[in-house]
Amino acid sequence: MKLLLRLKNDAVRSIVRKVLLVIFVLSCVAVAFFAYTSNIEIDEGTEAMYATLKGLFWGSFTLALIVACPLTYIFILDGKARKERAKIFRKSKLNKKIGLFDVLNFTFMSLFMLMCIFPLIYVLAGSFNQGRDYSTGGVFLLPRVFTFENYKVVLTNAGLWRGYGVTLARTVVGTLAALVYTSIVAYAMSRGNLKFKKVFYWINIFTMFFGGGLIPYFLIIKSMGLYNTFAVYIIPGLYSVYNMIIISSFFSSISNELHEAGMIDGASEFRIYWQIFVPLSKPVMATVALWLAIGHWNSYFDTMIFTNSKNLQTLQYFLLKAIQTATLTEGMPAEMMERLSPKTLSLAAIIISMVPVLFFFPFIRKNFQSGIMIGSLKG
Repeated sequence: MKLLLRLKNDAVRSIVRKVLLVIFVLSCVAVAFFAYTSNIEIDEGTEAMYATLKGLFWGSFTLALIVACPLTYIFILDGKARKERAKIFRKSKLNKKIGLFDVLNFTFMSLFMLMCIFPLIYVLAGSFNQGRDYSTGGVFLLPRVFTFENYKVVLTNAGLWRGYGVTLARTVVGTLAALVYTSIVAYAMSRGNLKFKKVFYWINIFTMFFGGGLIPYFLIIKSMGLYNTFAVYIIPGLYSVYNMIIISSFFSSISNELHEAGMIDGASEFRIYWQIFVPLSKPVMATVALWLAIGHWNSYFDTMIFTNSKNLQTLQYFLLKAIQTATLTEGMPAEMMERLSPKTLSLAAIIISMVPVLFFFPFIRKNFQSGIMIGSLKG
């Protein structure tokens, strides 16, 4: 009973620790943000605005101090619990020696992480900087003249939201349709009793290395009636040989006893595929879905080649035009143009377009794990 109580207390403490840690991190970010913005030049800033920012700074600072006290106490309890477990099992990760490989690995990963994060910080800093000041150069990590004007202009642009809707629709529909279609073909290719399986396989491999080119492909799209329609985003991307091979390899690793058990129970091939193979293939399905979703979200070439309607323009094509032709500043009054620039507006639009992708990955991250087949068969 004591062990169960301890485990329960550990579970509750873990949940409380996570909640307090999130609040503490957010409050620290708020402290840094309000401390910075209350001490730099703000575009069209007033004394009341600076006073509000200072009040928010002290409020965030107070919240961080309040949360830090119970959080520190919980970390102390966790440290004691780790020491007790180390005494019981006579093994402690705290005593693990740090070798040369660990140092080099940590250094390399830290540098790689900074290389990945810096472009995002650069774009974020430029999006919050006044356009006229940004054109003088020197904005890399933090905005020099803080402003929300870039986001106000971008968020009120009808073309951005139209592109958002088209991209979101093609990402959802295209990902689901391609995942179902490709996985059905992969299931058939993973079965050993498929007739002419080797012929189908080599035909698929041939298409990975040889293609007809852009002009014949364009003529096929036009002859099928897909030109300048929403279907041109969905139908050509329904099938990918590479994704089929990935899913088929995973299907082949699933024990054939599950397939035989389904056949004995009278299930059809489609029911076996849908109710047995698909649920057991969540990791590979999530991986392929992520590839498909990112491909649809970042696509702009098919919009440029196969459409000519503004109602079919995707978000990435809208951003491409905004960066190349400065469409976001069209029709603006002269007084606004003195404080804005096409570059900062484009950076703000890029940040807005990144938000859905950043929130999409955590929802499928839990499926990227091994051991999902454990327990699917009884000995």
